[in-house]
Amino acid sequence: MVVGGRWIAGLVGIVLVCGGCASNAGSPAALRSPTSTPVSTSSPTPTATTPGPLSVAAYQLVLARIETTMRRYLTRAMAAKSIASANAYRELLTAAIEQQAAILRAVDPPTRLAAVHADALQTLSGSLIGSLVNDPVDGCTVAEPLAAFLYYANLEIYDAITQGMNPTGRRSTFGRKLLPAPPRKLPPRRGANGHVVQRVGKRGSAQIRVTNKRSTDALIVVSTGGKTQASIYVRAKKSATLTGLRGSLGISIRTGSDWDAAGRGFTRGCEEETFTEPLDRGYDWQFAI
Repeated sequence: MVVGGRWIAGLVGIVLVCGGCASNAGSPAALRSPTSTPVSTSSPTPTATTPGPLSVAAYQLVLARIETTMRRYLTRAMAAKSIASANAYRELLTAAIEQQAAILRAVDPPTRLAAVHADALQTLSGSLIGSLVNDPVDGCTVAEPLAAFLYYANLEIYDAITQGMNPTGRRSTFGRKLLPAPPRKLPPRRGANGHVVQRVGKRGSAQIRVTNKRSTDALIVVSTGGKTQASIYVRAKKSATLTGLRGSLGISIRTGSDWDAAGRGFTRGCEEETFTEPLDRGYDWQFAI
């Protein structure tokens, strides 16, 4: 039987009862004799034995079963096509991680694989996955499409597992077989340099030239009286010119990554800066950011 994750062997007493099984074993009188000595039929007290550590082969089998189980849940979680199904599979995945960690903690590993055992436990204990929350966007960030949202969600799962693998730098291969293929990378989404993203109202004769010295792309938004009249996309380390401007020019600079053309904004890491004073009307301007 299994007690506390260990095998305990019980000795079963087997007693053969035979009154006078010697020279007169076949005598009816011997079977009826009142002087026959009774034979005890009580079983000996079972003796519990404490096993030592698992063999290397048995321990490797435990690790292989854990990897097979985890891979099944990981594959399902990373194949979800909606936020609802992704969250449902994430709950199952989290429960599976906790269950498999408990199984591994109950194992007595081979002495020479104690370091591998510690690494395997660290891999599982550091891999808990939270639920997805599609928070409302704020600031200059725009909502990302579902495909991008699920991509980054799956990347989070993949990173959580891989970052927990082999944490102490020992030569352990545990965890490599439990990982499905990494999420397929999304093609980089960037606007074309100099692309006029938006233009509203009549055109004027003024223009601005912007040089982006930063490592991130930028959207330059020009407004008058708090209302946008035009905007232009300027890639990192590039310059672009926006013409046809009118009136005094309020300038705001939005930088980020993962440009969403439909939402006319960045879905990740968007930050916005605004000029404190508008640029005077009737002039051409150039500036660097």
